Amino acid sequence: MENDVRRRRKRKRKKHSRLFVTIAATIVVVCAGVGAYFYYDYSNRVYTKCQVELGGQVEAKDFLKKPNIPAEFVSGSTYTTDIAGSYDVKIKSGIYTYDCTLEVVDSIAPELTVKELTRTREEVPRAEDFVESVNDASGNVKIYFGEGISFDNYGDIPINIVAEDSSGNRTAKDTVLHLVEEYDIIPPVIEGQLDKIVYTGQAVSYKQGITVSDNVDSDIQLQVDSSHVNLDVPGEYPIEYTATDSMGNTDLKEGTVTVIKAEYTPDEVDALADEVLAQIIKPDMSDYDKAHAIYVWVKGNIGYSESEDRGDWLKGAYDGLKNRHGDCYNYFAVSKELLTRAGIKNEDIEIIPTATRHHFWNVIDCGEGWRHFDTTPRTDKSFKGFYLTDEELMEYSNAHYRSHNYDREIYTYFMPSP
Repeated sequence: MENDVRRRRKRKRKKHSRLFVTIAATIVVVCAGVGAYFYYDYSNRVYTKCQVELGGQVEAKDFLKKPNIPAEFVSGSTYTTDIAGSYDVKIKSGIYTYDCTLEVVDSIAPELTVKELTRTREEVPRAEDFVESVNDASGNVKIYFGEGISFDNYGDIPINIVAEDSSGNRTAKDTVLHLVEEYDIIPPVIEGQLDKIVYTGQAVSYKQGITVSDNVDSDIQLQVDSSHVNLDVPGEYPIEYTATDSMGNTDLKEGTVTVIKAEYTPDEVDALADEVLAQIIKPDMSDYDKAHAIYVWVKGNIGYSESEDRGDWLKGAYDGLKNRHGDCYNYFAVSKELLTRAGIKNEDIEIIPTATRHHFWNVIDCGEGWRHFDTTPRTDKSFKGFYLTDEELMEYSNAHYRSHNYDREIYTYFMPSP
């Protein structure tokens, strides 16, 4: 009996021992799994390094592998994106705080624009003098010559300017140094048809009929300020022309753009002109032959009578083509329309007016330079105003009370090139 009790007690102790071992093993496994989960969750939430361009923006969530999870910089994390370098920061997300590195890099070269300069040998320019503008996020840019320069000869010297930031990024641009013996103080000269007439809704070529000349430079660009012009509303509007040479000398001229409400649409006038051209122009004609055919038609089909169409060439052309009569302005306007529709280069010209006399005609260019084109009949029946050189017309004009005395400062077609 006593032995049975002992055996039962022994079996009970063994059973309790096995249960304890099982429970302990389970706890160990569970703890290891939880620990592994938290370790995985901790190590896989962030990038330990984050890179941003100099001057850029950075947020704490940029360090997270899943950006939709909230994150913030821990107080005390000191950094700036205005200076390239590495910064140690702390990122807090959920229950974790991470030690990370923010790398601010500068990989973008400076933006550089350069200009040409004119100098004498006594004024050797610095590299910075050629810079029109330079921009870089670092705010620290060094400017220097990319190549050696010789000042031994006058003329145009090629220059290479380099802009390099503090990170070694470089931008190089080419320009020109004009080396002269002495400075040019004479401004360029703007000449030509500064006043323009245009119809509502139409475009206008502001630079047409205007020339710029200079005593030194040959490629000066004409600048036009037409900001006050409204081509949709009839009226008179101011316009400014400016031209500046390489030394900064500037000429400024003012003109007027007159916007007229068209009584007849350009399409209506074009249709009348095309009817005429279809009768007199052949496909194999040269520009000279086309111009002569137009001259003959206008002379033979438009009768002379007084008109009030001045200042509105479209109306003058319409009335001349529709009614087949008019004064010199109608002859000029009809010729302008026919020449333009035939593809012949042409411009307007008028006499310097007096109290008792006014006259209009055309000039054309058929590939041999400008020639006068005057279809208005004259009492001198021997006059033929087709394809006259300036010398020929001026000889006639001087012999007939300056009949074609025009302003050469406005109409520069026949002036020699500077």
